[in-house]
Amino acid sequence: MSTYRELKLEIEKLVEQAESARLAEKETVLGQICALIVEYRLLPEDLGLESPSRKGPLPARFRDPESGTTWSGRGRTPQWLDGQDRAKYAID
Repeated sequence: MSTYRELKLEIEKLVEQAESARLAEKETVLGQICALIVEYRLLPEDLGLESPSRKGPLPARFRDPESGTTWSGRGRTPQWLDGQDRAKYAID
């Protein structure tokens, strides 16, 4: 009968072997998955994943009172807000 220490060493070796097998098979599996995605024209939503490009526009956080132009606070600061106190233009 094996001792506890011998069994632990055997488990560690098996875990290492399993990881080596996983890494060796990974490229083949990824190739198969990619081929099926292309073949069936699958989208992230079809796989239960969220598509970052389909979230829609961000809500406006600032508004120019003169022109009514809005800005979400992301990207380049618009000229009407550049150098101004943003709190004055914040949308409640």
